[in-house]
Amino acid sequence: MKKMLKRLCTGFLALATVVTALPTTPVHAESKQYWTESAERVGIIEKVMNDGSIGSTFNEGYMKVEGETAYCIDINTNFKNGYKTRADASSRMSADQISDVALSLEYVKQYGEAHKELNYKQVYLLEQCVVWQRLSVHFGWQCDNVRASYDEIPKATQDEVFSGAKAFIKENKGRYECGGYIYSGEGQELGQFWAKLNV
Repeated sequence: MKKMLKRLCTGFLALATVVTALPTTPVHAESKQYWTESAERVGIIEKVMNDGSIGSTFNEGYMKVEGETAYCIDINTNFKNGYKTRADASSRMSADQISDVALSLEYVKQYGEAHKELNYKQVYLLEQCVVWQRLSVHFGWQCDNVRASYDEIPKATQDEVFSGAKAFIKENKGRYECGGYIYSGEGQELGQFWAKLNV
């Protein structure tokens, strides 16, 4: 009996040694670093709280990842230029949250293409606002009506875009394949989202 117990212990220790000696590969965001920056200032944002007060105003930047358009995804954190790691948005957001943001952006892009009187800075401000509006609803930031200053974009235009984006989401859930990436590092995280019409 003593011999069998000794063999069992020896076998267990040998197995433990082999298992702990194996290389580990933790699951995390990809290790490649992506350059993120606020390329230029695009206009004044008013963080309108759900009680109607203005929590803050700030001059928003045009966010980019490796030169491609991106959006701030946390209105409560300041952005810092620098390298960030990328993860699939589904690692941090539900499919419903991703589709809400992606479909809102798709609507604003289509609106911008149809309304050439809006310049690229105004379209970007509208896109950034719908991202924050949808995320505020999902994450409880209490600033569901964040908007660009009316000096930047008229109230009537913003009202039309924001109500149109909400309607577009309701009408098109399930009609588009939606996805995105989140870029994390020092300062505010950035996101990129897309909506592709199902064939």
